[in-house]
Amino acid sequence: MKKRNKKAIIITAIVMFIGILMVLAGIFGGRIVSLFKQDFDYKNIKPEDLGKTITTDIQVYYEDIDLPDKALQVLGNINNDDAAMIVFDISALSKNDKDIYYSKSLQYITVTGSVRALSDEEYKEVSDSLFRFYEEVYYKRLERQGLEDTPENREGFTGIIMDIVIPYCFEVRSIKVFNWLPFIPAGILIFVVALVLEICLVFKLKKRIVLPIVYALMVIIPSVMFFNHIKAMLSVKKVSDDLYTMKNYVCTDTKGMLDSNAVTTYGLLDWVFDKHLYGMPNFFNIDSSHLGFGCSAFAATTPDGKHLLGRNFDLVETDTLLIYSHPEGAYESIGVADIGIFGVSKNSMANPNSPLGRFIMSLMPYFVVDGMNEKGVGAGILQLTIEEPHQDNGKPDLLVYVAIRGILDYCASVDEALALLESYDIHSDMGNYHLFITDKSGRYVVVEWIDNEMVVTEHPCCTNSVIAPGEHYDEGEPDDRKGTMEECLAGRKVTGEEAMEILDKVHNRILTQWSCVYNLDDFTVSICLDADYTKVYTFSVKDLK
Repeated sequence: MKKRNKKAIIITAIVMFIGILMVLAGIFGGRIVSLFKQDFDYKNIKPEDLGKTITTDIQVYYEDIDLPDKALQVLGNINNDDAAMIVFDISALSKNDKDIYYSKSLQYITVTGSVRALSDEEYKEVSDSLFRFYEEVYYKRLERQGLEDTPENREGFTGIIMDIVIPYCFEVRSIKVFNWLPFIPAGILIFVVALVLEICLVFKLKKRIVLPIVYALMVIIPSVMFFNHIKAMLSVKKVSDDLYTMKNYVCTDTKGMLDSNAVTTYGLLDWVFDKHLYGMPNFFNIDSSHLGFGCSAFAATTPDGKHLLGRNFDLVETDTLLIYSHPEGAYESIGVADIGIFGVSKNSMANPNSPLGRFIMSLMPYFVVDGMNEKGVGAGILQLTIEEPHQDNGKPDLLVYVAIRGILDYCASVDEALALLESYDIHSDMGNYHLFITDKSGRYVVVEWIDNEMVVTEHPCCTNSVIAPGEHYDEGEPDDRKGTMEECLAGRKVTGEEAMEILDKVHNRILTQWSCVYNLDDFTVSICLDADYTKVYTFSVKDLK
């Protein structure tokens, strides 16, 4: 073998090794670097440590407690028994840095701040917040053990859930982020190119013939495999900083989704990855804060006899994706999805304008949370805080969270939607929800699963408390929004503009991410973002095709 060839073979082998190292850096880089940036011994906090400036690396993993600008951040290895949780106060950060913190789940960031002791009042606020978060678990525990709800039992349960919470607060003043993830695709590309060169050199193949063929295949094969994903990505249009539109080319097997028998969100994602991503491992980390949404919904009739669905979507800051869908054998529909559920945000690598962000967006049609179809059926999902449904009637299983997709694709009336829901055992693994469904005949219902039974109530509006009469009536999060909507709708016909005004009256100043008015007869939707009712975007099917 010529010396020049030997040298070239060695060089390409080194380049291959560099590619492997880059992939490993993308996966483990943040964890390794964090070992050298530890300036905080959370297991041994001393009085002299309080108030000192501390800079340390953490893996972002937190419990989103319902206290303004505070979270319970895990310290140490989240998989070890010696992990602890500390209150993170991020009130001093800019809105952009706050969004970065919340969007970097399971990634490593550098934080600078100081530690102080929690006051007794603050410690109680944290424990009360955690108790509210785990209240359903507490009552299930009492029921299982045959115990009563007493102050002693509450105190004992609170002690258990607060066991790993240390009585200190880390006041964060700044954060720094280095994004290791791009090293993974870059390393794979370098490795593949070097591997091809190595094969050419070892087997003395002519590079001028082999390389163009290999590189062409590297482009052609993924393009064929992900043709529909690419079409969906190219169809994404940015309407404003917080609003995007997309045409659905990927999530077209609604029947397969309904028949997947998934009883957990991750089980459904396994089906999605198997069906649409060739069985690759699920890489999504679901942001659970994007599953605990509030919301309001109502049905109304216009003076000229048309029918409307009004809907507020209340949640943490997110971007909005308006999706046109028309799979073969299904009805045309317009749906809205919260793209933050899978980590797509302006402050992460999965930016809505990035290829990765748009690739993830191509899978969002299965996860729309409200919408309407060409037959004049409109539906929305709203959160409840009662016990999760897990029916066991011998029927196929269905996650209530994705029931909207089935209704939009296959149901031409409220009755057909009810028949669809009745044909499944309904489940939820991240809280309970009820569905508001209406159609252009003027019929409207609220569908709830109470004590594992499907309950249908005819009512023109709902928020986040139980509508069904009986012992559970108004359980959840009752407030004056439902009463306000009932008062605005009583005996009245309302225009589309007046319907948006009703949504304005019941919106949450901080949490309302979008307000939609669907015209079920005209097949159009008007949407406002972030409670800015001075800007109304209106879309017809022609605008979205």
